[in-house]
Amino acid sequence: MNSTLLLAITESGKADMLMNIAKKAGSTGGTVLNARGTASSSLLCALGLGDSHKELLLTLVSDETKDQVYAALSHAPHAKGLVSAISTSLSDQTKGPAEGWDLVHIICPSGYGDEIMAAARKAGAGGGTIVEGRGTAKEDDIAFFGSTLVAEKELILIFLKKGFADGVLSAVSKLPCMQQKGSGIAFTLSVQALTSLGA
Repeated sequence: MNSTLLLAITESGKADMLMNIAKKAGSTGGTVLNARGTASSSLLCALGLGDSHKELLLTLVSDETKDQVYAALSHAPHAKGLVSAISTSLSDQTKGPAEGWDLVHIICPSGYGDEIMAAARKAGAGGGTIVEGRGTAKEDDIAFFGSTLVAEKELILIFLKKGFADGVLSAVSKLPCMQQKGSGIAFTLSVQALTSLGA
């Protein structure tokens, strides 16, 4: 059975409401992550005035329920942001729509998200969402009082119109923070649908 990942980016405190709407429409559950939106301009970013607290809702739905869950999220009252549908089938990814959107994912060491967003903006991106995370433990990681110390990471999510992803990925790959082996990874997924919440 094929499934679709629905990803909603919304204001802080709204993801639980969206999850309830999704469940009523047929979703069985999801995950809420805390994040921050990036400033719309480099000047606001430098002044620390443009960032905002965000929440991400991730819910995996069957192909039978994806349209009704997507529609319910798209018409959610009292929420602003974006909702997107991304196929989890590899064959659907390779034959994505000629027109539309890509979702760029960039995983980097913690603290470099703003530098990466600045380079992405110069290459045509408007803005993005930064999610804090951590790397997974490896056998050679350091153990400290029974716990493994792992590197903190950031995940940057950027929606781009088709045709802009290669330029953004090229600009980001040239940054010094992405030059060292194992420092990060970047990839794109084709978006089936994208709707602005609260529009």
